[in-house]
Amino acid sequence: MNDPAQSASVQLADQASQSARHRSADVDSHTHAERNRRERRTPQLASSVSRPLKSGERCRRVDHHHPLEAILSRWWMRKLLGHISGPRRSGKTMIEEIIDSYADPDARWLERLRYWPFHKFIDYVRDGASLETFRDRIGRRRDVIRGLVIAARSVAEFGLTLPQRFVVPMFAVWNFTDRCNLRCRHCYQSSVRGEPDGELTLAEKLDLADQIGRLYLPMVAFAGGEPTISPDLLPVVRRCHSYGIHMSLATNGTTMTADLAAQLAEAGMRYVEVSLDSVHPAKHEAFRGQPGMWRRTVRGMKHVVQQEGLRLGIAICVHQGNFDEVEDMLRFAVDVGASCVAHFNFIPVGRGAHMTGEDLTPRQREQLLNVLNEWMQSGKVGIISTSPQFGRVCLADAPTDNGRVACTHAGSGAGWKARVVAKYLGGCGAGRTYVAIEPNGDITPCVYMPRRVLGNVRARSFFDVCRKNPFSELLSDRQKRLHHCQDCTFKNYCGGCRARADAYYGRLDAGDPGCLFNERHWRRLMNDGSSSPPGRPDSAA
Repeated sequence: MNDPAQSASVQLADQASQSARHRSADVDSHTHAERNRRERRTPQLASSVSRPLKSGERCRRVDHHHPLEAILSRWWMRKLLGHISGPRRSGKTMIEEIIDSYADPDARWLERLRYWPFHKFIDYVRDGASLETFRDRIGRRRDVIRGLVIAARSVAEFGLTLPQRFVVPMFAVWNFTDRCNLRCRHCYQSSVRGEPDGELTLAEKLDLADQIGRLYLPMVAFAGGEPTISPDLLPVVRRCHSYGIHMSLATNGTTMTADLAAQLAEAGMRYVEVSLDSVHPAKHEAFRGQPGMWRRTVRGMKHVVQQEGLRLGIAICVHQGNFDEVEDMLRFAVDVGASCVAHFNFIPVGRGAHMTGEDLTPRQREQLLNVLNEWMQSGKVGIISTSPQFGRVCLADAPTDNGRVACTHAGSGAGWKARVVAKYLGGCGAGRTYVAIEPNGDITPCVYMPRRVLGNVRARSFFDVCRKNPFSELLSDRQKRLHHCQDCTFKNYCGGCRARADAYYGRLDAGDPGCLFNERHWRRLMNDGSSSPPGRPDSAA
């Protein structure tokens, strides 16, 4: 029998631990949520019954539901999803054949008859959206269909989980080369000007692209270093495009020309993201380590905007040096013709490891995320952020009728259904929804976790490395957290940035010290001048 005294002691210890986590900041997530409910919710929203909100109502619930959740959780549905997402003799999955026959007005009547029950299900899911809208957003988007295949396979294997676990990542950030023509102070890659040793050959890169293509990953983002320096970029982009993969490119913009923009568009690239550190040339160039680069960067942006088939995004990493000009950079992005601004959370790794004193405070980050959310809701420009707290800010302050919320690091959606999606896909996706590929073939959970190598594609297949991820359980279970992150009301939509936890504490399960709800831990870190020394992660986590 259990010792009553021992059980009471354990219970008291748990209560004390929980109380300590609540005291991680002056305001904890529960108080924050309740304050929002009291100040901004209508009385009708106090009900726990999930329903769409009326126009203009602001959402304060943190647990949103859709009838599909109950259906997807059933054993027979998991069996069905496994069946229709499996390979067929045609080379396509049944999911692809179902959507092709539904979206194609010239599809053979036999195909329509064969998949009639599935077509009726799509009619239900469309929920009033026009057939043409379905074709534009799903039917003609091979990358979206690829994502649906992975989602179906994942629910078939793991069931519906919070957050959702995946059989393979939904996207990969491929640091294509360590070479770069600049020397930025915050470079997570510690890129070099010379020829690095040990990078994958073109043949190895093409083989990796084939592996990714056959696994149905829907998205690949090429980064670096400066990826446009590599002569291998265009051949690999073409190979990925042949599978229907959506591709984006992160560049400093200084190497972009009209010819290169045209070649990228022809090869299948759709989105080019150019980094900007300041609207002031001297300030930008001081940070980039080379004079004359601001003008070349802006010229590169204009080449992208002028190229048919390409969309421009502007990437900003916000720190103490440019915090006061965030809105100036947002206005600049709109004026230059960008469709999106991507905010990158500062993580002290690579050359940025020496910049911890320039990191934002939790209150500054909260202010920044609120500004980004206001701009996203205005519709002036798209906003994405690698800060998982952005999902929580959107959830709290966006109207549900047409307000947008961050569903993943790479996208957002409008309406209450988007909040349901965010519950499964949102927050930190390191090692779960995405992985990073290093120039030498190493796979890590995130570009900001260079020390956490899962394996190398020269020794094992991409699939094998991802499936045998030693950190998978920890990164997919948000109950296993320290500080306030474990008890946070918003953890299904956030989970805290695992890279920041790793960089500052050397632990993947630590609380995110950049969050408002862990503010006291941030103060202690700054007062002690302590963070995990580069290259020495805590092996226990």
